[in-house]
Amino acid sequence: MLSLPIALLIGALAAGLRLLATRRSVADRARLAESSLLERYVRLPAEAVPFVRLGLLAAGVVAIALATGSGGAEARRLDETGAETILLLDASNSMLAVDVEPSRLQVQRELAARLATRMEGRIGVVYFAGRAYVLSPLTTDVSAIEMLAEGVRPAAVGLGGSSLASGLTQSIDLLAGGEEGGRKSIVVFSDGEETAGPSFGEAIGRARDAGVVIHAVGIGTAAGGQIPLTREASLDPTMAARRRGGASVLQGPDGNPVVTRLDERSLTQMTSATGGRYVRGSDGIAAIERELARGTRDPVTSTEDAAVAALLLLAFVSLWGEGFLLPRG
Repeated sequence: MLSLPIALLIGALAAGLRLLATRRSVADRARLAESSLLERYVRLPAEAVPFVRLGLLAAGVVAIALATGSGGAEARRLDETGAETILLLDASNSMLAVDVEPSRLQVQRELAARLATRMEGRIGVVYFAGRAYVLSPLTTDVSAIEMLAEGVRPAAVGLGGSSLASGLTQSIDLLAGGEEGGRKSIVVFSDGEETAGPSFGEAIGRARDAGVVIHAVGIGTAAGGQIPLTREASLDPTMAARRRGGASVLQGPDGNPVVTRLDERSLTQMTSATGGRYVRGSDGIAAIERELARGTRDPVTSTEDAAVAALLLLAFVSLWGEGFLLPRG
């Protein structure tokens, strides 16, 4: 946080430079002609105008210095607990199902992006389908995390299937490279289906031994839905045999449409084993937000944001008035 005395010093420096420029302008006019002659042919500004412009410039510079020195949302994330959280996002084709509106994938995007803006500490992002990828290491760059959360899609991974074990393993490895002693958490967004890779039992054991708490957000319904083959679907070549006859939905080996259902059993198993919370969709997501913010300072959305906005507005009005409203001379 930039202190007020330093901001005032910056404003005084800007005002001093403007004062030197004003004096030079006056000296140039004096060399050009006598003041009585200039007043006959040139409309000079009132004597007070240069000082008003000087004050507006100083106010604008001080406001900008205070606003930019406030640190913003990223600085407020660095809380004393050293919290580190991985958003584990499901990029399997089953997330294209529309048993929840507008689709599982869109619900996941919105919830993950919302959670990213409300959490404290550093955040990482991992996508998983048939395998897992680290999309972002632990960072305080909220904008980047939001962008990755909103951009998740099956085509980004390219290997069909759904391996929760792979995603959890990548997430735990990422947290292992973080700071020691802080709160470490994983938030899984998924329909809970496992169709590829080994069971996640070993990964759960690793998380428990490392003190990593796993929360889960189940997306989908027990009744389930079919998987539309949209342009966001995985481009994995192994899926080609299941796109029979230009079908619009994914088909199984028997030629019938695949129906994907929410598997809450797997999600509750990983959360209960590590002391985390399980919620379904947007129901109860606030509980996970509170859990991740426990023991930290104010959330990102605080009155400090309003103060920064007010300072920037003051800076704009002051500098606009100094540059365009008052006459120059």
